[in-house]
Amino acid sequence: MTTGKILGRTYAINGKPADAADFKPDLSADVYYEVVRLQSGKILFLDDHLERFNYTISESGLDYPGDQVVHENLRTLLLNNDLAVGNIRICLQKKEGETPELYCYFVPYIYPEKHMYLSGVQLVTYSHERPNPGIKKWDNSFRVSVQQHIRNHGVYEAILINGKGEITEGSRSNVFFIDPSDRLITPPLSEVLPGITRKYVLRICREQDVEVMERPVSKNELDSLVTCFISGTSPKILPVRQLDGYQFRVDHPLLKQIMELFDIILKENLKTIV
Repeated sequence: MTTGKILGRTYAINGKPADAADFKPDLSADVYYEVVRLQSGKILFLDDHLERFNYTISESGLDYPGDQVVHENLRTLLLNNDLAVGNIRICLQKKEGETPELYCYFVPYIYPEKHMYLSGVQLVTYSHERPNPGIKKWDNSFRVSVQQHIRNHGVYEAILINGKGEITEGSRSNVFFIDPSDRLITPPLSEVLPGITRKYVLRICREQDVEVMERPVSKNELDSLVTCFISGTSPKILPVRQLDGYQFRVDHPLLKQIMELFDIILKENLKTIV
């Protein structure tokens, strides 16, 4: 779902192309979605995204249309546009009393600039608890509010804090910390979206024998943590230099190692659709 202009000449709806100029989002419908990244004409981690999309749809009580149907919609989108880079939103949209519809379209995106991976970015906290963090369901009021919060503070991303004062996740990312003992700490899966990049970060750590602690992280303990970074479809793995008033080290050897190993995995997980 997007409330603004989509990119490209056309979008795909139920396997057919439609004029992007005629796209009108229906904010009254329930929208379950995934966002995949197109790089050099190939889609990154597509199988992982569709596995999560299947789970989201199943949890909603709707029927998953199947990977092949999604592939056909993506193929229709790519064949009718000249874009080789960008973000694609895959949506199953259901309005009460109507048959669900499958949409695929290019959405505006902002990828971090190269210097951000070296110097890190600034983040700000935002009080919010997603009712079901394990699935991706569009919440327009939250999106509008958190984006305004980000703009007001002039930062890259907002990190959500629950009613217990615990950090959960970013508005569009997962968050990680490294403590003085070189342990990786990240909020537990029960409190966050099961991010695709998050999954690969944890896999890298297991393979490199890095100790990982999946546990609640209180904002009050941030001054005892050394390094912070976020992960996601658009930022990949992005160092954080500041969260609210807390400063973090962006040149940590473990963070650099994770970034380098993830880039190798990324190149191996590009899938051709057309």
